[in-house]
Formats: sequence, C-alpha cells, structure tokens
Amino acid sequence: MRHSLGIRRAMPVNVGYVTRPATSADQQFITEMQYEALFVPPGDQPFPRSILDDERVRPYHVGFGSSSGDVGVVAETTESRLLGAAWVRRLDGYGFVDGHTPELTIAVVDEARGAGVGTALLSDLLVSVPRCSLSVDTRNVAMRLYERCGFDTVRRDGEHTAVMLFDGVGRE
Repeated sequence: MRHSLGIRRAMPVNVGYVTRPATSADQQFITEMQYEALFVPPGDQPFPRSILDDERVRPYHVGFGSSSGDVGVVAETTESRLLGAAWVRRLDGYGFVDGHTPELTIAVVDEARGAGVGTALLSDLLVSVPRCSLSVDTRNVAMRLYERCGFDTVRRDGEHTAVMLFDGVGRE
C-alpha cells in the first residue's frame, strides 16, 4: 500500500513510502525495531542493547517468519529505506491474553515518528490479523494510536502497564 508523508520531524516533505509484508529476510530490521519498541520513560537511560538477548525479549523478535503465526508488515521509502515494522507472534509474554491471541510489536525509526507511519503499519497489519494484544506503558504516547485503532484495555499490570486487546471480530 502506498502512503505519502507530509511535513513531520526530520522527514523530507512528501517522501513516499509503502508497506509490504514482512518476511524472514527482514530479521535484522525486526530485531532493530524490537529494540526501538522498548519504551523508555522521559529522563530515563535507554536499555543496553544486550536486552535483546534477554530470555523475556528474545521470543518477540528472534526467528521471525519461522512460525506459522508470524505475520508482519514493514514500511519503507520508495528508495527502500526502512522506516518501521509491525508484527505479531503467538507468545506467552507481557501482553498475553490467551493461547489464541498473538502479541503485537510495533516501532518506527525515530526520524519518521509522528508522520503517520505507525498508523499505516498498524492499519495494514490489522487487515490480516483479526485479533491481537499488546502490553504498553500508559505513559507512552503510542497508547493513543492503539485506542484510535480499536484496542481496548483488558487489564492493568502494575502502576504504568496496560494490556490491550484488538478484537476485530464484529467491528465495522
């Protein structure tokens, strides 16, 4: 699907971009986007990159495309510059709801944030995925995107964490 960016942050005016299905060939970028998806509250230090090897984080990104439930989309410029990715996997992770609901991970490179790339990724993914969940820090501005796209909070885990569910069955 073709999209066009307006004036936002460091992105040039009217840079075109497309979304396409993610494949196992996108593994390196999926791993990079996993790191970007880890919310760091304002003023806190970023996680060390070694967190990608943590036993609780690895299942979200390692071996993408190797399981039948792996579905994702990647956004890239018309010049093939990667901008972001959204994907789901069946996990018993932070956003676990039940054994039939895959968990969503989504991230956009810093310079493309706020330009609609995340909305395009999520909208395009949700066409193929009728139900998914996620865990989000309630201080993360992305929570508004999830709510706009039809996610509902199903539980709170601690002071700042919400588990949200998109259930497209029956939605128009």
